[in-house]
Amino acid sequence: MNKRILTISPAATATNNGWTSLRWTLDGYEDQGFTLFHAAPDQYARFLAPAEQGDHAVVTMLMWAMQHNANIRVEGCVSPTLLDGLETFQQVWHRWRPKLYNTIDIKAEREAEAAPLLGQRPGIFAFSGGVDASFTFFRHLTGAAGRHNCTPGAALLVHGMDIPLEREDFFADAATRGERMLAGTRAPLIRLKTNARAVNQDWEDSHGLQLAGCFLALQPGFSKGMKGADEPYEGLVLPWGSNPLTDPLCSTATMTLVHDGCDFERSEKVAWLARNTSVVDHLRVCWAGANLGENCGECEKCIRTMLNFWAVGEEIPAAFPTRLTPERVKSIKVANTIQRSYLNSILRDAQINRTADDPILLALRKHLQRLDLQYKVKRAASVLRLRQSRRP
Repeated sequence: MNKRILTISPAATATNNGWTSLRWTLDGYEDQGFTLFHAAPDQYARFLAPAEQGDHAVVTMLMWAMQHNANIRVEGCVSPTLLDGLETFQQVWHRWRPKLYNTIDIKAEREAEAAPLLGQRPGIFAFSGGVDASFTFFRHLTGAAGRHNCTPGAALLVHGMDIPLEREDFFADAATRGERMLAGTRAPLIRLKTNARAVNQDWEDSHGLQLAGCFLALQPGFSKGMKGADEPYEGLVLPWGSNPLTDPLCSTATMTLVHDGCDFERSEKVAWLARNTSVVDHLRVCWAGANLGENCGECEKCIRTMLNFWAVGEEIPAAFPTRLTPERVKSIKVANTIQRSYLNSILRDAQINRTADDPILLALRKHLQRLDLQYKVKRAASVLRLRQSRRP
């Protein structure tokens, strides 16, 4: 039986209203096809990959192709280093989710690395304005990352990932906050637009590849793409779309992708930021509020980040418009194992730094006990359903 084929082809690079776009057509995606784009302001167009270099398009579409058991054919050029890494990447995800992701074949008309720009090529740092991104950027900016230190040449804010493309207003707010944080660093905030999230993929599994695609779209200008880690080494929850095992597998010989900061947990990061920078009042962590360009102070991530500051004895910054109360702690809704893991980590820190009768601590402990009980009940029900389905 012949496998499905996804053909990825370069379209003409487009320039419109101050933006230059890399455009790739996807033949074999859904029924109607799709044109994938990654666009940078004209002033940074020199950093964009050559029109025929398809590295960013391949990683963007990889998980869709694996899920639909579709071999990829690239009518253009792909990095052989990337192809080597993606072979291992597929093996990892197939082992993690064998019923969902197949291993597929990727072939390109030509294999070659993207030519780097001449001169100094520093790192580009993913910069949403959140805790993980800010910690990674400013730790490297201050030379505090030891032998692995990477000089920031630019910060990258992507429009089309957490903020929908149609919300120009939200993105403008987020960019303004980011530029305030970067003031005085000499690193520009590069705004990149992409419609990659419109591709029908599981976001929790694919978001690391989506960011890798944005980095690789700019690989001629930068030697490294730096992404702040979500969890510390001892708290890794796998499978997860961005992690220290599979992120580096999306590297090319021109750009190394780095998953940075697993040697710190999130409360340690906020403590470092509070004590070593002046940016905490401008942090943006929210993805669920009415205005995604600022923090709502009510969603799970906003409350959890306020708890991070509280747990290490730091003042909750003005970036959050609400007060941390026991009632808000009790309102936290946990959607996945990682979020529950975060809260357990915060509880451990708080038990060291806070008094035993602290109302926030008591509320957090009680809420976690409730969440753990709910998880055990759901797990038991799932096991029971599985056993019943296997009965003859």
